[in-house]
Amino acid sequence: MTGNARALVVIAQRLVNAVIVLLVLSVLIFAFMRAIPGDPVLNLLGEEETTEEQYEQLRIELGLDQPFHVQYWGWMSRVVQGDFGRSLQTNEPVLPVIWEKLKATIELALVAVLFGTVLGVSAGILSAVRRDTLFDSGAMVVSLVGISIPVFWMGIILIIIFSVQLDLLPVSGMKSFFTIITPVTGFPLLDAMLTGNWAAVQDLLSHLVLPAVTLGLTPAALIARTTRASMLEVINEDYVKAGLARGLSFNQTLWRHILRNAMIPVVTVIGLEIGVYLGGSIVTETVFSWPGLGRYMIDAIYSNDYPVVQGAVLVYALIVVTVSLIVDLTYAALDPRVKL
Repeated sequence: MTGNARALVVIAQRLVNAVIVLLVLSVLIFAFMRAIPGDPVLNLLGEEETTEEQYEQLRIELGLDQPFHVQYWGWMSRVVQGDFGRSLQTNEPVLPVIWEKLKATIELALVAVLFGTVLGVSAGILSAVRRDTLFDSGAMVVSLVGISIPVFWMGIILIIIFSVQLDLLPVSGMKSFFTIITPVTGFPLLDAMLTGNWAAVQDLLSHLVLPAVTLGLTPAALIARTTRASMLEVINEDYVKAGLARGLSFNQTLWRHILRNAMIPVVTVIGLEIGVYLGGSIVTETVFSWPGLGRYMIDAIYSNDYPVVQGAVLVYALIVVTVSLIVDLTYAALDPRVKL
């Protein structure tokens, strides 16, 4: 079997596994949403003035009177056709709203991923190159603190320092009230750049800094420690010593051999951290009032809006399994010895 055919087989297998994961997750979230306290019917009608007849009539209209398996099958039948249902609170189609909210989350997550990856990889490389120095010890202590601090606490501390005390950055939201953006793609920061609205770009970036840093610090700490450990392991390999013996400088050996081989476990960690970014975005968006999918989902949980939460979790899961597949394909690009 050729390499391309093998890669296609592996991709097909991973796609089948992804479908199985999504199906299992859909059953779990469908069941958990109905197990949490609260009643969506009472949330809509109000507990005090609702009669039993009104309650039962609305339950029938929403399909909540049907058995669990009937409700699940009806929902999944619509999902595979691209219909995630309608919000119980607003009666809006769920999928278009999720997509609009997801755009804000994607912009936040991408900036956080870029910040966390650059900071973590850079700190890890410098710590490995300057092993047992003051910088190495300090970087590892800071990374340990970064891993230990909860996201919500970090966000509050950054707000107190940079927004309240120093008054350098906005406290919350995505943009100022007076900022107007001409829609092109639906991604506010990208649209502002495409239309040349640099005042809006500056305003959006000022709102983006604190939530992106909050979201990226914990993954950056883990990436830094992983990069350092992987670099130190590769530096001691025989082919590195052989390259130095043949006259290559340390910098040449670092960029040609050490870094590329050390990146495989780092790429794995970055891929796994995507789930952390998405999970952390829910907390971060709540702390900073960021109008993304995470905050939208939290509001839906409080109001027992089943279709919204179910759809949002499936979208999050789809992103994670897609990134996992991309990470697997990246291994072969980094190291030809890795076979798919």
